[in-house]
Amino acid sequence: MWKLCTAGLIALIFSSAALAQAPRDDSPEFRGFRCQAGQRLSSKQDSALIYIALSVPYDNLTFVRAESGGFRASIEATFLVFNKEGGLSAERTVDMDVHTASFKETNSRTINAIRTEEFYVTAGDYDLSVIITDKESKRKRRWTGEISPSVMDALLSVSDLYWMDEDTLNQDFGMPRVIENFSVRDDSALAGLDLISSAQVPLDITWKIIAEDGDAVFSLNQQLVPTSTVQHLDYVVHMKDLPVQKYKLTFEALGSGRREFRELPFTVNIPGVPPSITDLGLAIRQVKYIASTEENRRLRSASISDREALFREFWKRRDPSPDTPQNELMDEYYFRVEYSNERFSTHRPGWETDRGRIFILYGEPTDIERHPFESGSRPYEIWYYHNLNRKFVFVDHTGFGDYSLAGPQWGY
Repeated sequence: MWKLCTAGLIALIFSSAALAQAPRDDSPEFRGFRCQAGQRLSSKQDSALIYIALSVPYDNLTFVRAESGGFRASIEATFLVFNKEGGLSAERTVDMDVHTASFKETNSRTINAIRTEEFYVTAGDYDLSVIITDKESKRKRRWTGEISPSVMDALLSVSDLYWMDEDTLNQDFGMPRVIENFSVRDDSALAGLDLISSAQVPLDITWKIIAEDGDAVFSLNQQLVPTSTVQHLDYVVHMKDLPVQKYKLTFEALGSGRREFRELPFTVNIPGVPPSITDLGLAIRQVKYIASTEENRRLRSASISDREALFREFWKRRDPSPDTPQNELMDEYYFRVEYSNERFSTHRPGWETDRGRIFILYGEPTDIERHPFESGSRPYEIWYYHNLNRKFVFVDHTGFGDYSLAGPQWGY
C-alpha cells in the first residue's frame, strides 16, 4: 500500500522536476512482497523437505488503528505446491497478524512481516505459488516459483544455504528467511545449512566470503566429524568488517570422493540509504533528474572522502520528515530507479532510458496503450497520467525494445 509519496507532497518538494504518484501495488509487474524457496535435509526416509520463505514490507500492508493502541494489519497467506502434472501436492493457509506502536513504521519498506513454511514432498519437479490477501483492503497478490528437490544421499548431502533471522510473528529462530541486504552498521548475520554424511573420515569444510572482484576476503577451513544424522552448521558473517559492495557466501564440503558446493549472494549497504545503493558514485549520477546543475557539478566533482557527506546533504534538503531516521523521498526515488532497471533495461540500464526517466519522475502511469505490431508503424506506447492531465509517447525505432520519447503533450 503506497501511503506516503502522493503527487502533491512530492511536487511541493521537487517543484522543478516533481515526482508524481508512487507505483501502484496492483500493477501486474509489481507484487509488493518477496518469496524464496529452497531445500533442507529431511529426517524422513524417501522424502525431501522444502521451504518457502515470505517477506512483506510494512509499507505494502493496510494498517488500521488497533483497539488496544497502535496499529494492526492482517494477512492471509496461502502456500501451494503443485507437481508438474498440475496436481496439488501440498497446501497450507496461515493468518499473519502484525502490530506496531508507531505510525511511521507502517510506511517502512525495511521492516517486514515474515513467515516460513516447510513441506515434505517426494523427489521431483514442483511449481510453487504463494497468494497473500490483505484482509483490510481485500487485495490479493501472487508469487510463483519452482523447485526440484532430491532425496538426500547418506554418503554426503548438503541443503541449500540460507540466512536465519527471528520470525516477527511466531518467534521461531533458525528458520530460513528472505534476507539479501545488510548495513555496515549491522554487527553480524547468521547463515546456515544442513549436512548429512555416513563417511568414516572427517569432512573438509570451507567457508568463504567472495567480493565482487572474485577475491576471497574471508576464508575459514574446518574439519567436521560426521554423525550419520542431519547436522546443522552455522556461519557468522561480521558485516561491519566488510566494505560496501556485493558479495557471495560460499560453502564447500569434501570427503569420501564427494564434493558439495553452495553459495548465497548478499549485499552490504551504506547505512541510512536504500538497500539497492551499493555504488555511491552510481547513486550520485542517478540524481541527475532532480538535481540542479550546480548540485550535479558539486556531487560529481567531489573527492571520494567528501562525496558521501555531500550526497547525504543533498537528500537531507529534500527530506519531508527531517526529525525521523527515514528519508521517505530518497527511499522512493531509488525504489523507482531499481524498478526501472528491472523493467526497462536494454543495452542501457533501465534508469537511463526514456521510459525509466519518466517512471522515476512520475511513477506508474494511470494507463498504458501498447501498440507492438501495427502494420505500417513502429512499436509504440502511450503513457497516460490522468491526475496530471499529461501523456507521453514512446517509440521503438530499433525493434529491440529501446523505446525513445517521441514527445510529451499536456492534455488529451
